[in-house]
Amino acid sequence: MTLPKKTAALFAIVAGLLSNSPAHAAAASPLMQLIDAGGPIIIILAVLALLALGVAIVKFVQFFRLGVGRNGFVHECLDLIRDGKSAEALANLEPRSNPVAKVMAATIRGQANPRMADSTVREEVSRVAMAQLDALERGLALLGLVAMISPLLGLLGTVLGMITAFQMMETVGDRIEPALLAGGIWEALLTTAAGLSVAIPAAILSTWLQRSVDVEAQRMEDAATQVFTVSLYEAVPQAEAA
Repeated sequence: MTLPKKTAALFAIVAGLLSNSPAHAAAASPLMQLIDAGGPIIIILAVLALLALGVAIVKFVQFFRLGVGRNGFVHECLDLIRDGKSAEALANLEPRSNPVAKVMAATIRGQANPRMADSTVREEVSRVAMAQLDALERGLALLGLVAMISPLLGLLGTVLGMITAFQMMETVGDRIEPALLAGGIWEALLTTAAGLSVAIPAAILSTWLQRSVDVEAQRMEDAATQVFTVSLYEAVPQAEAA
């Protein structure tokens, strides 16, 4: 369905008026001034900020879907194993995508196979744990890289801006205007502020996510060790009964 010519012309006139309105110019002007003042360094920092934000969102969604940090099922499954219900514990763990559940399931399957030596089971459990950790840590290196290089890029932009400001001062000679000098300095410092604004949130997110991975790795190791040593807890009641 097409609009009448007069209506289409009217929409075009209104759109032109809105695009040239003071409100539109006020909204677009600061962004363009920021890019013009900071130069290509600001654009690079903006790209890095978007990358860091994308990685953080992906990792938050991944951690939520995998249930990272939610390990209430571990004690329940360990109680089932102590009661001799390893098959029931394995059935409880198999549907879960949680990394700790994957490691516990691999440990139970290995111990249930009489043809597998204990050392072989431990190697397989270690392989499964490393695969789970690799999936959790994927992308965190990029987040850490953004946190590390953003201040350096900001400092580079400041140095380049100061060089340009001093070149302008040399060109002017004795007729140096304070306003011109101040404008060159704040434009140079703008990239440092932008670099720190990108680096600080990226560093916080990288540290928090890496800490979550480290805690999950500790819980995987603890759960696997408890499955391996479950016989120690089974022997306690027999010794007391004797």
